[in-house]
Amino acid sequence: MNSKVNGNKVALLNSGLFCFYLKRVDCIMNYIIVDVKRKDLDFVLSLNQKFLPAVGDCDLNVMEHFLRISSYFKIIKVEKTPVGFMIGLLPGKDYGSENYKWFSVRYKSFVYVDRIVIGKENQNKGLGGVFYDDLKDTMKFKASIITCEINIRPYNQQSIDFHRNYGFEQVGMQHTENNKKTVSYMVYNIEK
Repeated sequence: MNSKVNGNKVALLNSGLFCFYLKRVDCIMNYIIVDVKRKDLDFVLSLNQKFLPAVGDCDLNVMEHFLRISSYFKIIKVEKTPVGFMIGLLPGKDYGSENYKWFSVRYKSFVYVDRIVIGKENQNKGLGGVFYDDLKDTMKFKASIITCEINIRPYNQQSIDFHRNYGFEQVGMQHTENNKKTVSYMVYNIEK
C-alpha cells in the first residue's frame, strides 16, 4: 500500500482505487480519476450546463474539441459514479478563449485550467483539491505554473475561496465577453 501525505489529506492507493480522507468523518470516500473518453462527454456536458454562468456555455462540439486538444481532460468517480471533471491545456493549443490567450501572451510554461466542475452533492468534500493534486502530479515536468480565471462579476465566492485556500494568487484582472463578465487571473506555482 502506497501513501501520500499532503497537509491534512492522505491518499491511499489500494487495489487500484484511491481512498480519500479529509480529517472529517463524513468525507471518507473511494474515488478514482480517469481520462475522459468519448462515451463520457454526455455526462461532462450535462454537468457543465448545470453550472452556468460559473463556467462557460458549451455544446457537444465544444466538448469534442476539448477531447482532441486538451492536455488534461479527466473525470473523477466516487464509488464508480462520475461526479466531476477538469479540463487543462498546455500552451500552443487551438483554443480561442480570450482568457487562455491572456495567459499565453504572458507565460511560456503553464497549464491552463479551463474549467473544473464538481456536482453539488459532492462539493466541499475535498475533491477539487484532489483534482488539482492530480493535475500537479501530471504536469510537474511539463509546466511551471497552473493558471485559471475566476469570475468576480458575476461573483463566484466559492471558487475564489477554494483557489486562494489552495494557494493560487491573483496576477491580473480583465473585463471579458463584451464587458458582461470580469475575471480574476490566478496562478499557482507547481513545486518541482
